[in-house]
Amino acid sequence: MFTLAFGTATAQQITNVEIATKGNLVVVEYDLVGSLPGQLFEVKLYGSHNEMREPLVYVRGDVGTGIPAGRGKRMEWGAKKEIGNFDGTMNLKVEATLIFSPMAVKTPKNLTVMRRGRDYKVSWDGGVEKENLQLELWKDTTLRFIITRVPNQGEYTWQPPMNLEPGDTYKVRLMSVNAPANYRFSEPFVIRRKYPLAAKLAPAGVVAGVGFWLLIRGLIGTEEDPLAEPPNGGKPE
Repeated sequence: MFTLAFGTATAQQITNVEIATKGNLVVVEYDLVGSLPGQLFEVKLYGSHNEMREPLVYVRGDVGTGIPAGRGKRMEWGAKKEIGNFDGTMNLKVEATLIFSPMAVKTPKNLTVMRRGRDYKVSWDGGVEKENLQLELWKDTTLRFIITRVPNQGEYTWQPPMNLEPGDTYKVRLMSVNAPANYRFSEPFVIRRKYPLAAKLAPAGVVAGVGFWLLIRGLIGTEEDPLAEPPNGGKPE
């Protein structure tokens, strides 16, 4: 026979832990909280009998890899089989580690206008900690080029290159380097010139007009320097 009294330590994704004995089994019920639909976790149960250095082995139920988030998770631990007769107090810890999270691109949003040569923020949710991600630029269904590879830090500042063709069917694709099947496209956005074409032409027209005016004034003189009378009153000799 053995007697167990329980305390718990939980990871931030683990809530509402309840522990009870059922014969030689210890039943652990808990809720597993995710931040995005489709996330998967690795769940482990630890005991203080070995200072929680290694997870418990004789555990079944909602434990191990590939556990989705949700309420009412349950695992059963074969306590007697694992530690034999035990008389005392044992603390248990349920630990969940995120191992997969779908991508979700937050910006750019639908039909956002980006001008070449200016800085814009690409932001996202998803992926796992320390995962490397690849950002790509697509137009319609064609990959134009790879923008960069970055650690999963939730955002990246991108400057559309000056030679990028203007258009309104561009998308950013965010992809896990180690799990290429985990990717998401942004909503379509618009690429425009850094300055509108009319604004680029206007200064040249103004300068040309001023130059033309100065040239005419130089030819016709000014009020302070009136045109001299022609010889003989303008009559032919």
